[in-house]
Amino acid sequence: MEHSCQRVFTRRELLFGGVAILATVSGTRLFGAGPALPVAGLDHINLRVPDVRRSAEFYASLFGSELSRFERAPANPSSVPGQIWIMRLGQTGLSISPTAPGQTAGLDHFGLAIPGFDGPAMKSSLNGLNPKWDTPGNLWTIDPAGHIIQMLPPQDQSKPPGAGLGAVSIGSKPAFRVTRITKLMLAVPSLEESREYYLKFLGGGRVTTRKRTFRVGQADLVLGPISGGDGFRLGVAGTDLASVQKKLKESGATKVTRSKDAVSFRDPDGIKVEIGM
Repeated sequence: MEHSCQRVFTRRELLFGGVAILATVSGTRLFGAGPALPVAGLDHINLRVPDVRRSAEFYASLFGSELSRFERAPANPSSVPGQIWIMRLGQTGLSISPTAPGQTAGLDHFGLAIPGFDGPAMKSSLNGLNPKWDTPGNLWTIDPAGHIIQMLPPQDQSKPPGAGLGAVSIGSKPAFRVTRITKLMLAVPSLEESREYYLKFLGGGRVTTRKRTFRVGQADLVLGPISGGDGFRLGVAGTDLASVQKKLKESGATKVTRSKDAVSFRDPDGIKVEIGM
């Protein structure tokens, strides 16, 4: 993962290609067109919160087996530099940065790993996708709902978060072993407008009556109504949902509920998180 010009998280390269598809399977319409860029997968998400240390310690106690900290860095090219905590979540990453005055807690941006990353050569592929910033080793766009998307090269997963970039490593013993972020839920005011945008960007979207779902490597990107809010789901290994629910209630998480395939909760800043097997 990178913060502005900084590469942070490491990733294995999982080539995601698209073949145009238009079919109907079990009531689900499948749309497709080749993606604007080859996307290997979801690299990381960045949350902005009013108390970075409190949020980082909460997530680290539950999930962060490798944890580092930058004393001063911007989360995205438009943000004010501040302390940023970063942690590995299995094959993906989470970073936590401060809110600016007047901002609310929530998703700051998410990063997509692009195989064969070549910024100048890729720019023409982003025509019509609102390219916003070009920083060394990164391209950035903003979707119709205002979500910032960072594009960066796949990373070397053998290195710890922030290795060689000034991050200070901090020990952590999390309650759960996370495999990866398996789902990113984006709240959008216009499902159709956002669906068309991501069809152009990612291709091969799975479209149902109530939500729009796109496969991004081994994760799903799901578009939903504003009322649902942004959120994400983590895959965990070596435990069961009943145990997950119990540990979350003990951790200080709020609104902990369990469904057939996941446990949902709110973090200290009200951000929606799910845990699935």
